[in-house]
Amino acid sequence: MNGEHQEHRPRTFRHRLSVTVIKLAIVTVILIFFTKFAYNYARNVFQARKIGLPVILTPVDQGHLLWILLAPLNRERIQQLLLKGIWSRVSLTIFGWEFHEKLRPFDEYLPGHRDGCGMGRSFVLVGLRKTEIWTADPVAAQDLMTRAQDYEVPKAMSYALGTYGPNVLTSNGDRWRKHRKIITSVIDEHIIRSVFEESIRQTSMLLGDILTPTDGKRKLNSAETVQLFDMLKKVTIHVLLGTSMGVDVGDWDRSNRTVEPGYKMPHVESLNTMVVSIVGVGMLSKELLTCWPRWLPWHKKMTTVGCAKMEVEKRSRAILKQERERRATGETTPKPTIVSKIVGASDEGKGSGVVLTEAEMISNLFIVTAAGFETTATTLAYAMVLLARHPEWQDWLLEEVDDLSLISAGTAANEKGLMDYSAVFPRATRTLAFMFETLRLFPPVPHVHRETTAPQTLQTATGTIHVPAGTRVYVNSLALHILPSWRHVNHQSDPPFVQVAEASRAGATTATGGAEATDEYVFRPSRWLNPPGSAQAHYHPPKGTWVPWAMGPRVCPGMKMAQVEFVAAILTLLKQHRIERVPLGDEDWEAAGARLDARLRDSRWVTVLQMNDVFEPNEAKGEGLRLKIAKRRSTEIS
Repeated sequence: MNGEHQEHRPRTFRHRLSVTVIKLAIVTVILIFFTKFAYNYARNVFQARKIGLPVILTPVDQGHLLWILLAPLNRERIQQLLLKGIWSRVSLTIFGWEFHEKLRPFDEYLPGHRDGCGMGRSFVLVGLRKTEIWTADPVAAQDLMTRAQDYEVPKAMSYALGTYGPNVLTSNGDRWRKHRKIITSVIDEHIIRSVFEESIRQTSMLLGDILTPTDGKRKLNSAETVQLFDMLKKVTIHVLLGTSMGVDVGDWDRSNRTVEPGYKMPHVESLNTMVVSIVGVGMLSKELLTCWPRWLPWHKKMTTVGCAKMEVEKRSRAILKQERERRATGETTPKPTIVSKIVGASDEGKGSGVVLTEAEMISNLFIVTAAGFETTATTLAYAMVLLARHPEWQDWLLEEVDDLSLISAGTAANEKGLMDYSAVFPRATRTLAFMFETLRLFPPVPHVHRETTAPQTLQTATGTIHVPAGTRVYVNSLALHILPSWRHVNHQSDPPFVQVAEASRAGATTATGGAEATDEYVFRPSRWLNPPGSAQAHYHPPKGTWVPWAMGPRVCPGMKMAQVEFVAAILTLLKQHRIERVPLGDEDWEAAGARLDARLRDSRWVTVLQMNDVFEPNEAKGEGLRLKIAKRRSTEIS
């Protein structure tokens, strides 16, 4: 017994010693980790202070992929969990914070670094692993965006936007100049005209679909629907498929159901699936997605995205092959498309080396379609709500719509049920002003960001700062669009009803001190119209204060395409109809308007800034936003 007891004691001692050693090892590893972490964080703070801008510290790794993807979805929950002081800083790390916070961070943390024109609004945001510069300074914005060589598109963008290869949005340096040269030459006036005409045709089908009853016998004079926003998405994707790839989407029902031999998904569905997943699971390889095990979560979603990713590429290759065969036989295309022009421009550039590989062609076709599709769709969605919310501005637009209908009435295009692009678009100044004002307050892309690969200088309103290598600089588009410099611009172009609204807001501002009652926060499209006789019909904002399509050498090549598509859709919708709000239950007209204001504010960043719960609504659960399309009275129509 004594021997057994003596043998047991050493084993117990050795066991306790082993446990102690393991615990010490774990504590040591944790201490090393946090020591390294604290050192890196302290180094980031030290380097940030050397830049010479105000520094805001935040306890979040804002560059982590999971945070980027999940934080916008859980913004309200995170806010509820954190103390107000911590939340005010953490909120600045959540994608899309620009829309929610407006100028609050600049006013709160930089009170001594601004003036009445919004100059000097820049700060350094230091997270757990990353240091970023955020600016709403027009001087800094202009300097950064005009220096494409020094401030490059972040390489991380290629994971989302370069899924099929390099393209005009993801490349830098000489490769970017090659892409830019070809793409800008491709999107010419022939393509723009095609976009205009196809937008009218598709929007006309939208109206027909909404206003045709289920029995199909007679068109309705008015109809209420929660599907308008999804239909507008369909318009934009159909327009871009037709004009970029020459795809004949046919009628609306068939386009969403027809699956060609060799494919599992309709073309529209596969492209839409890729676009909505572009920042997220769409960044994973198609091999991983299509082989996602059944026993793992999200099997259906992963395999669906994988299938879409594969089929978008497969269809693009087939369309490119068809175009090459057509060119080889000397056959001319029925109408110009971006794919035919890309192939032609690349063939013509072989002598000078300005040639795109097949992967680059596919990538550019995808990015032109994807980027143009969702940004234009969400802009049109905001526009619909603004029309219903502000019927007085809709009346103002209708005056121009009727005039343009008369101008187009005698043209050859009118015989085809279209408006004449050359006669109408240059005169659609109010409609374009309406688009600009929508984009000013609700830009689909709330920031422009660039990255330094070497130390750089950056001009700001308060002097020159030195930006370390590897620093990402964000230009806060939305903040630039609501600076005090926008206040009271072009009041002489206002319709009479604006004066009444201005007086009412002035009283509200005096009584409550509310900043958002000031003019730069107000939806006022007439601010974009210069007085008659001006050299430019539209107001040209001060440099660096207007960047919905960025600016400088990397301004969006599809800018005019988006403008033309928007104008054509609005002119078609309003030619004989109005967009109206639909009161709910016992709700009166004013309460319905207040609800629309709340829906506009209830927005978040997904792949673009968009309103919550308006796309793909579940009507059985009461989701969606119901609007009414109503026939205008005969006395209103020319």
